Amino acid sequence: MAEQQLPPWGDDLLSSFFKNAEYNDRASSLNLPAIYALLQRVHCAFRCVNAAVEKDHREELLVPRVLIVRTQSSFLAAIRLAMSGQLSESYAILRVAIEQAWYALHIAKDPQAPNRSTMWLCRHDDDASKAKCKSEFSVQRVRSTHEALDPITADLLHQLYETTIDFGAHPNQRGLLSSMQRADTQTDTTYQVGILHPERVALSLNLKTCVEVAVGVLKVFQLVFPERFRIMSLDTEIEGIIRDLKKVIDSFARTGKP
Repeated sequence: MAEQQLPPWGDDLLSSFFKNAEYNDRASSLNLPAIYALLQRVHCAFRCVNAAVEKDHREELLVPRVLIVRTQSSFLAAIRLAMSGQLSESYAILRVAIEQAWYALHIAKDPQAPNRSTMWLCRHDDDASKAKCKSEFSVQRVRSTHEALDPITADLLHQLYETTIDFGAHPNQRGLLSSMQRADTQTDTTYQVGILHPERVALSLNLKTCVEVAVGVLKVFQLVFPERFRIMSLDTEIEGIIRDLKKVIDSFARTGKP
């Protein structure tokens, strides 16, 4: 059966935006092949994680399993936004990915399971339930669970979390001003803020952060499903991605070309 072809985008402003975003996505993958290859490997690693835990029927790990999928989806959304040029918005999604992984770990390591899982699922039952859930799943509390199990990765992931806040997860100056351009004439000065603004160095930094966040959250899920990670050799693949990311960074430092 022939694949159904969609009609081309229209000539209105919104259609033009989507067409330009699609173009930037493809161009970014070609302009930054080394980083894009790492993103492809991370995506495959997430798919392997989902396959590895698919038949894990432990009820207390149901919510963490669902959060793996949502974390993967957030990763994909972040790189799609970044490659199109919406860098600031991409950082906001990366923050969500980190929080989802921390939530999953906090639930999985509940010494009174399924207490935390039930609390999370019943968040909207009433005002008291919502307040209790918000207290239990504060960023400080879920991060502390990670720190108790893997302080090195927890510290690195916390640094990345703060980076996402600086560059777009909160309306801070680095995120807001990163796509601003100044043009001076003899009579005036004009400032323009880009929406689709895939500036090469800023995009490289963003995609590097995407890989680092993905590695960090995968290591979080490794704490939840250590045996399955070993069976699927995911622990080895994660370390390989870390080594190859360092090579890409070192190459950029030497040549200035990401």
